[in-house]
Amino acid sequence: MQKLQLYISGERIDLFKDEQVSISLSQQDVKDPAKIFAEFTKTFTIPASKTNNKIFKHYYNFDISGGFDARNKVESNIELNNIPYKDGFVALNGVELKQNKAYAYKITFYGKTINLTKVFRSENLSQLAGVLPATIDYDDTNVKAKMQVAVPGSDVICPLITHTTQSFYDSSQTNTNANLYPSGTNGLFFKELKYAIKVKTVVDAIQTYYSDKGLPAFSDDFFNKSDTDNPAFNNLYLWLHRKKGNVVPTTETTTFDTQVGSNGTGFQLTSGTPPTETTMSGGTTLNIVPGLDNLLNNDLTLFVASGYTTRPYTIEIINGDGQFWTSGQVTNSQSYNKTHFVLDVGSYYINIISAQEIVFTNILWNIQGNIQQPLSPNGWTNVWESGNFTATTTFQFIFGAQMPSIKVIDFMTGLFKMFNLTAYYDNQALLVNGNTNPNYGKIRIQTLDDFFANNFNTWDISKYLDIEASQVNVGLPYNQISFGYEGVETFYAAQFTQLNNADWGGLKYEGAGEEQSSSFTAPNKPYTIAAPFEHLQYVRLDNQNGGTQVNIQTGWFVDDNRESYINKPLLFYPVRLTSSSTPASTSIAIRNNETGSSITNLTSYIIPSNSRSLFTTGTGGSTENINFKNENNEFNIGGSEEGLFTGTLFNNYYNTYISDVFNSKRRIFNFKAFLPLNMIYKLQMNDVIKINNQNYIINTANINLITGESSFELLNKV
Repeated sequence: MQKLQLYISGERIDLFKDEQVSISLSQQDVKDPAKIFAEFTKTFTIPASKTNNKIFKHYYNFDISGGFDARNKVESNIELNNIPYKDGFVALNGVELKQNKAYAYKITFYGKTINLTKVFRSENLSQLAGVLPATIDYDDTNVKAKMQVAVPGSDVICPLITHTTQSFYDSSQTNTNANLYPSGTNGLFFKELKYAIKVKTVVDAIQTYYSDKGLPAFSDDFFNKSDTDNPAFNNLYLWLHRKKGNVVPTTETTTFDTQVGSNGTGFQLTSGTPPTETTMSGGTTLNIVPGLDNLLNNDLTLFVASGYTTRPYTIEIINGDGQFWTSGQVTNSQSYNKTHFVLDVGSYYINIISAQEIVFTNILWNIQGNIQQPLSPNGWTNVWESGNFTATTTFQFIFGAQMPSIKVIDFMTGLFKMFNLTAYYDNQALLVNGNTNPNYGKIRIQTLDDFFANNFNTWDISKYLDIEASQVNVGLPYNQISFGYEGVETFYAAQFTQLNNADWGGLKYEGAGEEQSSSFTAPNKPYTIAAPFEHLQYVRLDNQNGGTQVNIQTGWFVDDNRESYINKPLLFYPVRLTSSSTPASTSIAIRNNETGSSITNLTSYIIPSNSRSLFTTGTGGSTENINFKNENNEFNIGGSEEGLFTGTLFNNYYNTYISDVFNSKRRIFNFKAFLPLNMIYKLQMNDVIKINNQNYIINTANINLITGESSFELLNKV
């Protein structure tokens, strides 16, 4: 019989003497393989004692001002016989009354990983503005430069993906828009292209942004590996496609956005000490962290230089959801105070919109914190100044504003689905060999194969088994698993679906390999794993004058009506072609202006691809791709390597686990056992359970932390 101690926010709570507390453990349930599980307890009750009433602030009394907020989980930890066991969070579910008096609180303990949803909340990727690259001018010079940079080393690139007009190659024409053949005024107008950012840069920004909001550090198992150690992930890029069509809005009067601080100087603190070092990050973005919100004073003053006072402009304050506040069109110097805007938790930056260049001698952001805030009992004042600042007439590509519209949690979930990742909070201070665990206190993120391959222990529970009760159940819970992407409605992907009655890059697995010849009839339900991203089918161009293939591959992000389109975020692999690469690039023409009076010919540029390489062999060759099914590589259709790009997401990250699920020898075993404390304390979900010399994988476990009585759902190794 164990003695359990439960702490909430560092305070030990009182327990009923005979209360039974059971914890449920599962990392990857064979019945729900797309879901990441974390340990949790079944709801149990604790007495409404004096101590517990203080912790939960008499929750049953709703008249109490500043009472306990049951909408949020609170930090908690469990000890067994005074030995630390699990760190996590407690949720208050309700209060039980007897004779109209508080008798007990109903609570649930959750393992730490499950709090990712709370940390990320409902924030979009655009919320990361303060920790992403700030801005880059959107002009022909920068677009062409980003078309030629090295990959995957560059954070920002520009791939040959058009948002509206389809590019083509025709050596018989000389004065045609979107014709990549370099002759006359041929050429693709640079405004048909958009920048892309390295996915690893985005994930790094997520780790930085949320590190002070309760997110533990990620381990180095997957996201934090180097480019050479994890090229399948680190070579991925995200196309910065926030709105359909042109980056620059089409208006009767052309206006330009300039982010204050984008001139490289940024805001400088001239008065006061920030309550935290993250109040202003990078000189451009103001970060309001929890505890610093509900500001008393928030004054913004702009001083227009002499000679520019009659030029109209608009002031915007932008946050992760878009425009937070706007002044409307104004002229001359302006001053605004807290009556116009109060800032909640989040990231903000100031944007100036104008049709003409405007010079400001200074922009002042004066912030005075609430005197009642616990982090600053005496109040605080910060004055941030930009100094001389010019709102230019060059359109600025502001990365925060151009990030695709997707929630951070959905973006991360999508990556987990693509690479079959699993996550858990590592609460083991010491490794099995007694050495300090370098991942202690971190979120371990691994591929599922790596997770099961790196088990800590093999536990023989034969002598602890309850032989009176056990079951052997069918191991196949569904007849088919569909893998794919939510976004397959762009022109060529939709066309593929219509012609093949199957989604581009998607796979329907029925246990007979990728090319199924039969299906099972006993289980009657399918299962779907769909990543929330767009999946384009790219096109290798032919010379329309004669039909010979050229070494150019393009993407066309339009719907099946050939109209500009916005749907899911697009991930892709970039491949840089040069005159000396293999294959050698075909020279292309880029129009520097809409009329084609200025043309640049490029022999180096980046093409988009679903495969990490255009070839499977040779220097830089790879079979890895982000299709779930082994589709024909778009660049090699009809070539000698057709069908050889076998490094699909399914084959590389799902096949081992899922093929075992469909194996005719797979069974689900249900056992009961009474485990000793040392086993309960050290048991991990990737450990091996041994019963009568047979090894099993843990699917789920439910352990009574008081008595040690445990129910296991085990999978036999096949």
